[in-house]
Amino acid sequence: MMRKLPQFISRLFAILMKMLLDIEDDPAWHSADSEDEDAELLPAYLAAPEWQKHHAALIALAQIAEGCSKVMIKNLEQVVTMVLNTFQDPHPRVRWAAINAIGQLSTDLGPDLQVQYHQRVLPALAASMDDFQNPRVQESGYFGT
Repeated sequence: MMRKLPQFISRLFAILMKMLLDIEDDPAWHSADSEDEDAELLPAYLAAPEWQKHHAALIALAQIAEGCSKVMIKNLEQVVTMVLNTFQDPHPRVRWAAINAIGQLSTDLGPDLQVQYHQRVLPALAASMDDFQNPRVQESGYFGT
């Protein structure tokens, strides 16, 4: 679909670059005393009533894990707990995103996640394979993606 739109990629890239310009030079940033408040968004999104926010948080978490594995390893207990708690979400897209996130975490945090949390992750994945009402969720449980 994007190929059909003339210059879509170059226009999108220009817009994204302009969005990156929307930054203020906050003096508190230079002191490194303030914590990154953006990190509070994931738990807030996971606690929100809307399934779309749960889904967004899990997709973001998977992407963060892909690029920031060293930071994620330091918070592995919290991250694994957040993701595994969503395996029972009422919405199938959230459950699918949770399986996807565990798959990405397993790839990027490999041995750390597998050795420390296999006793929690494997039963959750196995249970997802019994989701006969949602074949896409069920299939993801087989592959962890």
